[in-house]
Amino acid sequence: MDNWELYRIFVGKNWQYYLDRFKRFEEGGSVSWNWSAFLFGVLWMFYRKMYLYGVLGFLATVFLNVLAVSLFPDNPLLLVGLQVWLWIGFGAFGNYIYYIFVKEKVAGIKEALTSRENLEVVLAEEGGTSTTAVFLFLAVLFLVEFLIRIN
Repeated sequence: MDNWELYRIFVGKNWQYYLDRFKRFEEGGSVSWNWSAFLFGVLWMFYRKMYLYGVLGFLATVFLNVLAVSLFPDNPLLLVGLQVWLWIGFGAFGNYIYYIFVKEKVAGIKEALTSRENLEVVLAEEGGTSTTAVFLFLAVLFLVEFLIRIN
């Protein structure tokens, strides 16, 4: 079974869209627009099970916002510009980040397993999407916000 078939199994939903982008990345380049990544950013990462990337993206967003507010407290336009810049970054590079993620995860799973049947099952379980992860992230976010506000 070639890597493209393994990527297809791992990606799950919308595999045609992503494999088309992945093949373009193999030919060179790293920019490809993704409306879901643009509109939902970190939530899209959690949906695609890129948990570490999602946490890092969230922390980077918080850090940049805190830094901007600290350095320029009277400039709300800067915050809007920063958010737009981040959204564009997610939209432009989300597919490439996902490609790197898929490529590394599939290689790791392939190396760890020997049985073809188990490989397909594990790829489908480890990959795909998770609405549960999105709701858990939002619940934790709201809980943290609540705890901050009551203190």
